[in-house]
Amino acid sequence: MKFRILGPLEITGPLGPVALPPRQRVVLATLLLEPNRLVMVDRLVEAVWDAEPPSTARDQIRICISAIRRSLAAAGLADSIVTRSPGYSIRCADDELDLLAFDKLVTAGRKMLALRQESAAVDQFEQALRLWRGAPLAGAGRVVESGAVVLAERRLTVLEECVDLKLRLGDEHELVGELAEVVAANPFRERLRAQLMTCLYRTGRRVEALDVFRIGRELFVEALGLEPGDELRGLQRMILAGTTEADARPARPVAAPAAVPRLLPAPAGDFTGRGEQLAKARQRLQESPIGQGVRVVLLSGRAWSGKTTLAVHLAHSMCDTFTDGQLFVPLGGTTGRLIEPVDALDRFLRAMGVAADAVPDSVDECAEMYRNLLSDRKVLVVLDDAADERQVRPLLPGSPSCAVLVTSRAPMTALPGASRIEVGRLPGAESVALLTKVIGVERVRGQAKDLRRLAELCGGEPFTLRLAGARLDARPDWSVRTLIERLTDERRLPKELSHVAGDAVGAISQSYDGLAPFARRLLRRLTLLGSVRFSGRICAPLLDADEVQAEDALDELVDAGLLDVVRVTGDPAPFRLTGLVRAFARSRLTVEDRPTERVAALRRVLDHPHECLPVERWLLTASLRRTLALSS
Repeated sequence: MKFRILGPLEITGPLGPVALPPRQRVVLATLLLEPNRLVMVDRLVEAVWDAEPPSTARDQIRICISAIRRSLAAAGLADSIVTRSPGYSIRCADDELDLLAFDKLVTAGRKMLALRQESAAVDQFEQALRLWRGAPLAGAGRVVESGAVVLAERRLTVLEECVDLKLRLGDEHELVGELAEVVAANPFRERLRAQLMTCLYRTGRRVEALDVFRIGRELFVEALGLEPGDELRGLQRMILAGTTEADARPARPVAAPAAVPRLLPAPAGDFTGRGEQLAKARQRLQESPIGQGVRVVLLSGRAWSGKTTLAVHLAHSMCDTFTDGQLFVPLGGTTGRLIEPVDALDRFLRAMGVAADAVPDSVDECAEMYRNLLSDRKVLVVLDDAADERQVRPLLPGSPSCAVLVTSRAPMTALPGASRIEVGRLPGAESVALLTKVIGVERVRGQAKDLRRLAELCGGEPFTLRLAGARLDARPDWSVRTLIERLTDERRLPKELSHVAGDAVGAISQSYDGLAPFARRLLRRLTLLGSVRFSGRICAPLLDADEVQAEDALDELVDAGLLDVVRVTGDPAPFRLTGLVRAFARSRLTVEDRPTERVAALRRVLDHPHECLPVERWLLTASLRRTLALSS
């Protein structure tokens, strides 16, 4: 194991152990509590300073992350922490973090239990419990310790499951000593106390079993003012009566589901284009599954490209194919408010008719019930705005009669069997068609050239096109050219952006604030290039930095979904800054970069004209000279 948190925090690389100062240990522990997931910078700030962070807290977190990266790299653990705006994520495989290994073993044990392989399930549970080395992450602050409490609860739950299985297999003799210690450490945990009483009774120690009940009852009454629960009192009565069913437990009731779920949001009435993507996705979702695999289609692309609108439109169009219903859940991958798989499964199970009190507590049990209910049904599952594969996997049905449609900014290369369809910008003609639908045919008559220009300014982003159209619709006295002039006037741009796309600008601003200073500066200065495509090598003269720093800043912008990327192997100029992001970055350029800095950046770029595609070099040069003239 490279990282251990099921006990005191330990980090060990190929070149030796890693020792970190207290603040860095807190930051790393917070990341490790949510491996392979985005952890917001604000969450890290809260973990370090609780409710009283200094004004420089976000910068200090970045410094902490850089120091941790250096320490990990020195131990042979480079590239473990990745920047994922607006935060960070630590990448761990199942065999690199003891928490992930624990979860994997527990899942395997529960699967074996479902197959009635009880001895094998006990073996998996015991291996999982042996990974624990003591109290997890003690003394690391309120946020980390609250996560550690959850981990400790999960350990006790697995221990109780393991003990139940051993009792079922007749292994009570070896359990008494271990259970006595655990009950002493967790005196108010009634299930453990009942298991200890059962072991003592079965091994001929009836008086001691009743004494365990008496001690527990006195503790409950004195400390809590409560009597023990029904389970403990019923077990005491059975032991007094000498029954041999001292470990009997009522089964969890499960309602017979009858509902056909119809959870899709309303489709967009102005949906336009996307014919190629629709045809590919529909074909994949309708084709016969390979073996027993479930059909999965991933719609991926940058923010505001219309992935959700496309997914909802497609799902509605296939209701006749998936006759047993459609499930939909927004997973919050880009909002910072992630929906946990167990909560999504809870929604799905209740939508399919399972009573609220019959929904299991654990994600594994929920997933088992979910897969069982879908085993012979034709249901389309739409998972919108997924953060990563770990959020998606528990929500995949087990039956080839079902299909799954996922939308995400992430490429999700580790999602097995998924067909990936890129959702990019709308072409010019489709952008104009969408604007026309929103504004109205009569309103735009005779303004074809201006419509094309407005579509260009919106960057082919359906979200931005709709908002621009709505802005015009709300101002019947404006022509299309009026809005173009307002969007191209740098003095009006911040105010106009707040009118046209306030929520989207807020989301861009959040991503922007989460970037490192070099990446923020690069985003602003890329607007000096106009809307032409560019290569990564042009970033160094823009920033007046070395190529490594420039590449790091560019990678951060790509990871944050703030650049268009032409995914063609060997393309010398694969990047482009367009649409709402470009407009936002331009507004920040006028505020944060002095005119002299802009002029200097432009002059440096003009010394590197070969950095652009040959067919667009003249466009770049003309754009730069025009901007330089205005700036001077």
